[in-house]
Amino acid sequence: MLILRLGLVVAIFIAANVLTLVAPSSMAAVRVGGEAYGLAVGNPAVGTPGAAYVQLPSQGGRVTADSPGAGYGLGNAGGSTTKITTSSEGDLGAGSVTSAANVLDAELLGGVVRAHDIRIVATAGGARPSASVTFGSLIVAGISYPNPLPNTRVVVPSVGIVILNEQLVGGDGAGVSAIIVRAVRLQITEPSLFDLQRGTELIVAHAAAGVPDVIATRMVSSGAGPTATPVPWAPITNYRPIDVTLNGNYDDDNDNFDFGNGNNNDNGAGAGAGAGTGGSPSPGIVITVIVVTNTPTPTPAP
Repeated sequence: MLILRLGLVVAIFIAANVLTLVAPSSMAAVRVGGEAYGLAVGNPAVGTPGAAYVQLPSQGGRVTADSPGAGYGLGNAGGSTTKITTSSEGDLGAGSVTSAANVLDAELLGGVVRAHDIRIVATAGGARPSASVTFGSLIVAGISYPNPLPNTRVVVPSVGIVILNEQLVGGDGAGVSAIIVRAVRLQITEPSLFDLQRGTELIVAHAAAGVPDVIATRMVSSGAGPTATPVPWAPITNYRPIDVTLNGNYDDDNDNFDFGNGNNNDNGAGAGAGAGTGGSPSPGIVITVIVVTNTPTPTPAP
C-alpha cells in the first residue's frame, strides 16, 4: 500500500512538471498589436496625410511605410516633417512585437518645437516592455533638450504643454505586455492657436507595441530633469511670411497698390466727393480674406 502511495505521488509530481514545461508553448499569443506613424493632429490626434501610418495585422508579420514628409495647417504652419520611415513586426509564436518610427526633421506651431533625426522603438513581449528614444537635436521654445528622460514635461506660456520622450506601459508582468512611445506630444491649452482649438494634440513620431493588444496607461517614471540649454532660434522650414504691408506712397512706382498715373487709375477732379476740393477722391481698397480648413485623415481602425 505504501509503495502504491509513493508511486501516485511520483506520478503527480511528474505530471505537474510536464504541464509547467509545455504551458509556455501552448499559451502562445493568439494575437498581437502594433502601429507607428510620423505626425498626428487632433483631439484625439489622428495621422495626417503623408504620416506613413502602419498597423500590424493581429496574426503578426511585418509592415513598413515611407513618406517624404507630412504637414498640417495652412502652409504647414501647424506641423511639418520631412522624411518619415515606419515599421511594425510581430511574432505570435514568440509573443513579441517591435514598432519603430524615424523622422528626419519636424517643426510644430511655426517653430515652438523643432527636432532633427528622431528615432524611436517600442518593444513588447515577456514580462517587461521597453523603449528607445533618441534625438539628433531637440529645441522647445528656444531651449535645447539633448537627451530628455521619459515623460519630461515642458510648459510653454501662451501655447500649451509639451511632453518629451513620452512612454506609457501596460500589462500584468506575465503574458500581457504593452507600450506606447511618442517622441513629442504638444497639447494646446489656449482657446485658439494657429486655428487649433484648446485640447488639440500634435504628436511627432509615435510607435506602439502590445501582446495581445496595445493598451497602455501607466506613465514611466521620468527621474531627474534633463539639462536644458538656451539656443538661438532658427527655422528648419523654407516657409516665409507674405509681405502684405502698404507703405502709403501711392504716387511712387514701387508700391504694390500704386494709384498714380502709371496705372491710369486717376479718376480726375470733379468726380465724386473730390470735386468740391479740386482733387481726386481717395481710392477704396477691398481686401478679401480666404480661410482654408484642413481635415486630417482618420487613423485606420484596428
